[in-house]
Formats: sequence, structure tokens, C-alpha cells
Amino acid sequence: MSRQRGIPTLLLLAVVLGGFGALLWANAAPAPVLQPVIPTDLVPTEDPNSWQNILRAGFGSNSTPLPTVAIPAEQFIPPTLPRSGDTDAVPIEPGALVDAALPTFAPLGAVTPTPPPPTAVSLAFNAPITVQAVTRPPSVWRPPPLMPPLSRDPLGRDHYWFQRPVDSNANNASLFYYPYGSDGPERDNPWRIHNGIDMPNPVGETVRAAGSGRVVWAAGGVFQNSPSYGNVVAIEHDFGYRGQPLYTIYAHLSAVLVANGQQVNAGDVIGLVGQTGRVSGPHVHFEVRVGENHYRATYNPLLWMVPYVGHGVIAGRVTNAAGELLMDHEITVRRWATGLVQDTTTSYIYQYNGLDVNADPEWNENFVVGDVPVGRYEVIANIDSERVVQIVDVVEGTTVFVELRPRRAEPAAPPS
Repeated sequence: MSRQRGIPTLLLLAVVLGGFGALLWANAAPAPVLQPVIPTDLVPTEDPNSWQNILRAGFGSNSTPLPTVAIPAEQFIPPTLPRSGDTDAVPIEPGALVDAALPTFAPLGAVTPTPPPPTAVSLAFNAPITVQAVTRPPSVWRPPPLMPPLSRDPLGRDHYWFQRPVDSNANNASLFYYPYGSDGPERDNPWRIHNGIDMPNPVGETVRAAGSGRVVWAAGGVFQNSPSYGNVVAIEHDFGYRGQPLYTIYAHLSAVLVANGQQVNAGDVIGLVGQTGRVSGPHVHFEVRVGENHYRATYNPLLWMVPYVGHGVIAGRVTNAAGELLMDHEITVRRWATGLVQDTTTSYIYQYNGLDVNADPEWNENFVVGDVPVGRYEVIANIDSERVVQIVDVVEGTTVFVELRPRRAEPAAPPS
């Protein structure tokens, strides 16, 4: 009986020892060699939304195409024209002017610039002059303008050569409800067709030369057969456009602070804001004329005056399905991301009387919206019961062009 009990014990001991030995042998075996994975050996996968493909596609089919020509790297300098000899004005050297003929101005860096008492002024209709300190607190200043001359368009179509005639601590933006080429905000009581832009300001605000040149008119009364302008300064600039002279006009001044024939630089004080002539309130009326100093030679100043920093300009043409220009037609600019209206304007009105406003020789537009913050916008017009929408991207310091034209109706199929 005792021998039979010992056999299973030995057998169990042998099984345990054998299993323990097998475990030791398995742990002593060399580990398998793993093949490292090199990231550069992986086969790239197709990603239809990669940023390279998005850039290659130009940010979508409705966006402004990316330029395919080289952008000029050098600062644009407008061409210089020879001095015109078709005037009787005699230039006056600044040193030859006596104190009674030209007032002395404080340096431009003064903390609170106050226009000096005018000593050589020209008044119209005995209008009083109010000289006042109009410097505003920084919280209500306009954005700083870009530096002229400026032409960032890859095809050289832009000509932002003039600075703003009013400082940024005042109002140097154009009056939105009376844009260039319009007849005012009242349909039943139209105003005269506007050949410039207006910048409303208190009487006495400083007005500066938009560019260097020679004063060819500095007086009040009747300017070019029209008493509407009041006190006027007109400057023939010493740079031109396509071989033609350029002029700027500053009207409704309360005081004229330059003399006829005087040479001025960009930024020089030439007058004070007023309300002389035919006006509804104090402002400076600003015009740009190309080729000749005449009422019929005006062009939209928003395409010649530098935009604000971080802003651009939208120019366009609104037509019917046949391509005919639509006059006094409303255009709305709306932010694409928010759906909020940025600005509205109307297209030019032509009277076909030889004194019309003019489309820009480069853009051939019939409406302009200036000082639009950079970003993406919808430009909208309702034409013949059709809502026409174009999407544009506004770039700082450049003009973007858009054409608003409805689809031509498909001809009806002949009866079978």
C-alpha cells in the first residue's frame, strides 16, 4: 500500500520540474528582431482638402484670382511734367512773400494745432470766418491713410497719388449719401450731379494740398462761371498722368491762405473749411481733374486719393443683360462672413451735355465704394427683377473690380 502512494508523488514532482525547465528555456531564447518603420518610406495618402490644393485653386471659384504677374518691388514714382506755359500766373518764391501776404504757420508736430488768424484771405458773399481749434481726441480719429504715391496693382492700373486734404484728427472721409456722379439722396428733389466728393467738418478745419504743384486759382466769387464753389483753391500739380496735367480743386473755403502762382508742397496748408458758395453745411469739396482745369474733366477722387491703412477700394460696372450702363442704380456691399452691410452707393448719372462725369481711363467703372476694410465681400444689385451677386476680396491699398450684369434670358422654344 505504501509503494502505491509513492508513485503518483514522484510523477507529480517530475511534471512540475519539467514545466519549470521549459519556462526557463523559453525565457532564455533570443528576442525576435523588429524591423523599424522609417516615416519617409510611407506612401503619402491623397488629401483633397490639403492647403496646397486650396492655394492652387485660388481659394474657391468665386474669389478674385491670384495674380500671375510679378508685383513691382520698387516704389512707384509718378511721371514729372514740364511746367505749362499757357497761363499768365507768375510763380512767387516763398522768400519773396511778405508777412502781410502769407501767414506764418505753426510746425506740423504741434500738440494742438490751431489755424492762425488769416491775414491774406479771399471771401465770397461777405461770409464770416470762424477760426477755431478743431483737434479731436484720439478715440474719434480716422484711421491713418497710406502714403502716396501708391500703385500696388500688379498690372499698374492704380494711381493713388494724392494724400487726403484733411487730417485724420478730423473727417477726411467722403460723404456717403452724395458720392461722385450722383444727384443726392432725394429721388423727388435731385441735386446737381456731383463732380467731386465732400468732407464735412466744422468751419475753420485745416485744408491741405493733396500734392505738390502750383496754385492757379486762389480767390472767391465766381469760379469758372459758377458762383456755387465759393472760395476756391485750384492746384496744377507738377506730376501728370499719361502725359496730361493733373489738377485738384478745394471749394467752399472760409479762408484762402495761399496766393495765385505760389508753389506748394503736399501737406501745405492752403485754406480753412467753410460754407461759402452754394452749400447746405460747412465742408470742403474736393475734385480731381485730368487733362484740363475744367468742370467736364473731373474723375472720381476715390480712385486717386490714398485709402486708409488696412483698407482698399471696390470699383465696378453695373449694366443690364445687354451690357448697357444703368444710371442711378443702387449697389450694396455686404460682409461675406457676417452678412452685415458695409456700404451702399449709386451708379453714375450721365446727362450727355458735354459736362458729364467721367469713368476712370483704367477701370471704366460707373460706381466706386472707397475705404473698405480688407476682407471678403458680396457686391449686390437688383437688376430687372434678378438679384445679381459677385464675391470679391479687398486687399489693402488696391482696387478690386467687379461687374454686375444679369444673365441674358434664354429665348423661348418655338411651338412644336
